[in-house]
Amino acid sequence: MSERSRISLLIGATALSVLLVALASRLPAPAPLVAGIGIVPLALLLMLWRRCAPVPPAPPVALSPTPPAPEHDPAWLHAVLAEYPGAALVCHAGTHRLACANPAAASLAGRHRIEPGTPLSQILPPEPLLRAITGLGPGDSTGFVGATSDGGTLLRGKIRLFDGFYVLGLTPLTTEAQGAVTRRRQALRDLRRPLANLRAAAETIAAFPEMEGPERNAFDQVVGEECLALSRALEKLETEVDPPAPPALATDLHTQDLFNCLARRLGAERIRLNMVGIPLWLHGDGTGLLDALTSLGRLLARDGGLTEFDFEALLADRRVYVDLAWKGEPIPAAMVDLWLDQRCGSGPDSLREILERHDCEPWSQRGNGAMAVLRVPLPAPQRPQFVAGETLRQPRPEVHDLDLIERHLRPGTSRTETLTKLDFVAFDCETTGLRPDQGDRLVQIGAVRVENGRVQSGNGFERLVDPGRPIPAASTQFHGIDDSMVKGKPPLAVVLPQFATFARDSVLVGHNVAFDLMFLDAAQGESGVALRQPVLDTMILAALIDPGYDLSLDSVANRLGIPPLPHRSAQSDALLTGEILARLIPYLEAKGLRTLAQVSQASLDWLHSGGQG
Repeated sequence: MSERSRISLLIGATALSVLLVALASRLPAPAPLVAGIGIVPLALLLMLWRRCAPVPPAPPVALSPTPPAPEHDPAWLHAVLAEYPGAALVCHAGTHRLACANPAAASLAGRHRIEPGTPLSQILPPEPLLRAITGLGPGDSTGFVGATSDGGTLLRGKIRLFDGFYVLGLTPLTTEAQGAVTRRRQALRDLRRPLANLRAAAETIAAFPEMEGPERNAFDQVVGEECLALSRALEKLETEVDPPAPPALATDLHTQDLFNCLARRLGAERIRLNMVGIPLWLHGDGTGLLDALTSLGRLLARDGGLTEFDFEALLADRRVYVDLAWKGEPIPAAMVDLWLDQRCGSGPDSLREILERHDCEPWSQRGNGAMAVLRVPLPAPQRPQFVAGETLRQPRPEVHDLDLIERHLRPGTSRTETLTKLDFVAFDCETTGLRPDQGDRLVQIGAVRVENGRVQSGNGFERLVDPGRPIPAASTQFHGIDDSMVKGKPPLAVVLPQFATFARDSVLVGHNVAFDLMFLDAAQGESGVALRQPVLDTMILAALIDPGYDLSLDSVANRLGIPPLPHRSAQSDALLTGEILARLIPYLEAKGLRTLAQVSQASLDWLHSGGQG
């Protein structure tokens, strides 16, 4: 096809896309349906443009086995997306970096413009997207629900995969879709009152056939008025039912997204929410669940005099528990039952009605130690709970530097606090290579606190570091960090003091921690920071409990029943390390290793025995 014909095709397809969106926006349909109507011609346009492109003569060099994705900044793509009223993004499938995004997407992300090459993880948390795209083939599409990176808005997304790239449409999951369902429920409620009054009037007339005079006239008047009200209610319901039904509101949700939005809402009312444990997936109406959990948090704060809660997701047999925990006594069952009749959110539904749609009845009980919990059992996800989003990485080589480890284990030998009373910081580092003595440098540090035997997953530290040297492709394949991601990031001389402040007065914990300590010690001269607090190694602790087993991070986590995380980074590895520590502590105590001094000495003995203890 000639270039002139392609341009004509572009103009015609763009006009069709705009016309369809304009017509759809006038229909009484929810926003996700309007966005879906608009994304179809947009996707077709991209396919036609690629299919009808003139075929250039074959170059003398060998072609790449993977077809190229769209150029970083094609002017025609910007022009087409700008006409699309919803938030739309085009991303490279291999790197999940943006090729193009329209103004609506930038506005949704709180930006004036989104630059090509921006990692999509800066706009959306990666877990929902990675889960949605897993298993898709070219031409396939699916939907998902996630939150913006700041936790301000829940989004419904539609993703379609092409050869080397994908198109992503986003719509706030807030008012219109939920409002359509709410209006229908209200219309049904409007039918109940006149029907009940008509039935009562008919039964009374039937019971007293001799009724005459003013009394009979009064009942006739009631029947007439209620018939009119019933007619109006039916007309209202007809207008609600006549448009196409909205897509199902229930979908798989990541509890990290739910927590981010909930913490933002409650934080505006000076109620602090701490996330603990490993995030999980559940199934439900995102807006309804967010409203329900917000109401429960407010009621706990009001009637319990509380200002701070822990938020944790736990696996049950066929459900996923969402726990709100606090220090104190459980809430009486009678009070919880009264709470359920409270109005929830901006609609007419009560808290009980929203939870009943999820087949959920919450209760309060005692938790661990001095904690009490309000437990909300919710449906399990429809897709498998644990889906690997990336190829499993090979574990890095074990490092057994006795002098290095002893310097950090010795400070623990004089401390007699029990492990459950200590504050820990689990951390992990990503690097340009394996040899700091040959110039390899840190490129990322991730850390998370562990307090009272619980991982404070909402209280973390994550920084990218400019290493001041190129990152080898082999290392990028291992951790996914390339030169463009660290460009403009602070150097280690800035980041390491920040990490030292975050970890101050805490026991450091790592998995195969000698590897990380090599790089931190090598950076002492550059940063002026010397970490001298006690350090524990979960690889060694796991060996003390289960000698002879595979000691890699993934294998230890799997043996302890810790959910795998699809998005691997220094932060996610730190999260796994912290959860491993929390689950190993009871086993260590059962072996008589209750204090930091005892655990440090047992770790040294294991090292001196050559890992045979």
